[in-house]
Amino acid sequence: MSRWIGLCLLFLLSAKVAPAINALPAYTVFYLPAKEGKQPQPYIELYWQIDPASVEFSKNSEGIWIGKIKTTIDIIHDTGVIASEKYYLQTTPASSLLAAQLQNIMDLHRYTTAPGKLTIKVTLSQDGYEQKRFEYHDSLSIAMPEEKVFYSGLQLLDTAYATAMKDNIYLKNGNLQVPSCINFLDDRRKTMQYYTELHGTDKIAQDRLPLVQFVFVSKKEYDHPVSGLLQTDTIKPGSILPILGRFKIDALASGNYHLNIMLKDGKGEDVSRYNLFFQRSNTNPVTANDTSAADSSKELFEKVDFLDLSETFVSQYNIAQLKAILKMLKPIADENELLNIESFSKRPDETYMRYFVYNFWTKRSPGEPEKGWKNFTKQVKEVNKLFGTSRNPGYETERGFYYIKYGPPDQRYVVTAEEAAWPYEIWQYNAPGKQSSQGVFLFFNPGFMADDYKLLHSTVQGEMRNNNWRAELYKTGASSNNINSRAEQILRNQ
Repeated sequence: MSRWIGLCLLFLLSAKVAPAINALPAYTVFYLPAKEGKQPQPYIELYWQIDPASVEFSKNSEGIWIGKIKTTIDIIHDTGVIASEKYYLQTTPASSLLAAQLQNIMDLHRYTTAPGKLTIKVTLSQDGYEQKRFEYHDSLSIAMPEEKVFYSGLQLLDTAYATAMKDNIYLKNGNLQVPSCINFLDDRRKTMQYYTELHGTDKIAQDRLPLVQFVFVSKKEYDHPVSGLLQTDTIKPGSILPILGRFKIDALASGNYHLNIMLKDGKGEDVSRYNLFFQRSNTNPVTANDTSAADSSKELFEKVDFLDLSETFVSQYNIAQLKAILKMLKPIADENELLNIESFSKRPDETYMRYFVYNFWTKRSPGEPEKGWKNFTKQVKEVNKLFGTSRNPGYETERGFYYIKYGPPDQRYVVTAEEAAWPYEIWQYNAPGKQSSQGVFLFFNPGFMADDYKLLHSTVQGEMRNNNWRAELYKTGASSNNINSRAEQILRNQ
């Protein structure tokens, strides 16, 4: 297996000895068969791959090189502890240091759980090298599927082939299936392999048969297939059906995509669907007929440049900080970038997020992305100071959002003690020559919202217009008593 080769780029290494253990953790949620009268039981498949170049190996008396990685796993459900494990993961013995550093190091565990919120923590370290500690924190919510027919998590695979092995953690349905720890397919990848499980089709009424499954790759969730990547199969009903498939992707250009799986009944109506976001880097795609719609020349997602980010400004942020940064970028992101950010919110991936943030600022500040980012952070700090509340930083408030999007207003009117009206603010933008940002914003603060203001109405093109704003602003409803209010004076001619 050679998957570590492509991952070396993504581990962001720039020196022969990394400053810390580098790992790529991931997880997928599957379900055990439902017992009589009960619902299917979810279980989480937790796995990670470790960059061997970040591991310290030692040579024993027989000249064999081995690395020992102290592993701690803690999984907490909102009702109690699911798992708490400590053990040493020993690497495959190697005859030389070079051979040790070229091997694949991976681990996988499965834990049954109940629906609810899970918190995951994985810690990797080595005795005598505590400064090289790696920590992974994440949380997820597992809900029971609302329908009787549903797909489990959708998982990209690094390796999948039939085997006669009987005892291996990666065995599933007679196949050796090694999951990919990152939903990124580089230039070396000519095939994409995937796995999921379809539950409950044996409960489908006979008049809804036959069941037809569609698996396809698109640029937007459940949009038209691209590069001819579409598979259609008739599904034979069963309790749990393993779905193992692959696509040839040598013609799939670099970019961001979705792998979609849909089940339809004999009438063409949806039964179940699921999708997974992934990235592709392919510098020399082969020529192929594209089945996209006529307007396929319009990019639905931003293309991404892949490079070593270890010496860039994004390398200093952990996943929690990257999530916060993505929220900060929403006001100035275009439509395609917002689609990316939404995808990250569904399945955060630290490496993808770093690339996205870096390319976001490379696009806006060519040659000096860090400078563009630093200038932006000054604005965010100002917003936090102006509009931060006890619950949220300023950039997560609605006033902060529009301040970042349009900048400081030309006039700002703050009204806190007008008779029979909730506290409100009016921002006026003159913006000569910029019709899209001319107009006013009306924010108000109903009594139950503490010190946070919400957008009530705007006359700026493309923003929320609420012709019923008077009824919400004035405590007694629209009334002639407020005819000379500041809001009326300013908005009357808008």
